[in-house]
Amino acid sequence: MKPHCLLDPTIHIVLDRPRIAGNIAAIVRLATATQCALHVCGPLLFETSDKTKWRAGLDYFSGARVHFHQDIHRCLKLLGKTPWLLEVGGQNTPWQVEINRGDVVVLGPETASIDDQVITKYQERLITLPQVGPTRSLNLAQCASVIAFEALRQQS
Repeated sequence: MKPHCLLDPTIHIVLDRPRIAGNIAAIVRLATATQCALHVCGPLLFETSDKTKWRAGLDYFSGARVHFHQDIHRCLKLLGKTPWLLEVGGQNTPWQVEINRGDVVVLGPETASIDDQVITKYQERLITLPQVGPTRSLNLAQCASVIAFEALRQQS
């Protein structure tokens, strides 16, 4: 791991109210591999002491930059950057916008959308992953992977 990566992440992946521990763990592992910072916003609504739920990321927490925030609004204020919002129904795909080093990308919870106030404030920053098959949406960790690797592709 390059020393500057913890201070200068590829991107900041912000999870708004995630509900599945396994997804957070998988994204911790992804964040370590791609040198992204991970921000988990909102209360953890699952049993955090059950390590089987965190198994995918347990070996990677020490190499990851993970922050926990009370809510998305405090997180975005702290980061101080205009975020991209990865959400169903956006006008652009991640490869149609410029994702710079240190940019902020927000992903909503597994069962809902990003906070309505955030969507309203940053409506012009909505991006989406196109889907041609008959699925409602992709898994949260899959979406985070696509955006992290697209950021790496653009920045190399």
